[in-house]
Amino acid sequence: MNKANEKRAFTDAPGHAAEPLKILTPAEFAALGAGDIVFWRQMRAGELAHFIPQAGLAPTEQVLELLMSADGAPVLIADSREAILDWIDGHEVSLATLH
Repeated sequence: MNKANEKRAFTDAPGHAAEPLKILTPAEFAALGAGDIVFWRQMRAGELAHFIPQAGLAPTEQVLELLMSADGAPVLIADSREAILDWIDGHEVSLATLH
């Protein structure tokens, strides 16, 4: 989208010209970085299995590396930091930090 269209899209919304992100639904906001931004964190396989059943194949206490898209979708589960770094190296994504 070019800058003129972006500005028009936000300023044409009645009563929302000054706060464009407030007119986005939670799903639209989450999708802003989907495919471009990833989050990386470690989790024990037992905890991760509650969200991603395949993680239950690993020993419960094993620490796994989880890479997630900005919209919360899992991108990669790995058993090493190097695997995550290799994947990031081969893809055009930005790594964000969780706060």
